[in-house]
Amino acid sequence: MDQTIEAVALKRNWPTGFKLGPIDFTARRGETIAVFGKNGAGKSTFFQLLSGSIDRSEGDLKVLGSKMSPDATSIRRQVGYLPQESTLPDWTTPEEILTYAAKLLHLDNPSQRVEEELSRWDATSWRHRAICRSSHGMQRRIGLAVAMIHDPEVLILDEPFNALDIVNGRTLETAINNRSKHGKTTLISIHSPLVAAAICPRAILLDAGHLEELHDWPNSSIIERANMIESKFFGGKT
Repeated sequence: MDQTIEAVALKRNWPTGFKLGPIDFTARRGETIAVFGKNGAGKSTFFQLLSGSIDRSEGDLKVLGSKMSPDATSIRRQVGYLPQESTLPDWTTPEEILTYAAKLLHLDNPSQRVEEELSRWDATSWRHRAICRSSHGMQRRIGLAVAMIHDPEVLILDEPFNALDIVNGRTLETAINNRSKHGKTTLISIHSPLVAAAICPRAILLDAGHLEELHDWPNSSIIERANMIESKFFGGKT
């Protein structure tokens, strides 16, 4: 199965009056896709639908060939999701959170996977520090570790580079590139056109709940891609 995500006439309506969709969207194995949009454009709603955090109002959504919903636990275990705002319980430690996640996901060798993630995100030395005593950047790294500990088939990252320093930003870029090489699908909301242009071979734009495919993106250079986004939002170039 080449398709990992397939949305047809997907809609989500909120009591506030905001409506996402209808959206038709397909993602394939190995794709890394940038998702652009202003605040309130629907990016987080789109990601919540794809991760099964919320249910659709109308339309169809399949992830890895099965219908996605909050009750689709077996499919949701194959998806990693980093929300825009931290949802980590602040009274726990990185080691406790990752151990719980590894057991919840029924991972083989859970202790080993925990150690690997602590090492990858340079968190070993503060593994026993309460989340409430950690910086925003540290919390972001643990959120990434939780989202990626099971090497999910589909990874959804909502502004993952926020608060990351230059070293951990490079760690994330490397992890994303490696996922693509191994046929894993990644969707990323990124505010920096240049970063997105460098690591995402495909891009989409959400505007007032509607999705636009940036068809010229794949065959454009990094600078052309960045200028494309600048033009979309500001009418100019970098």
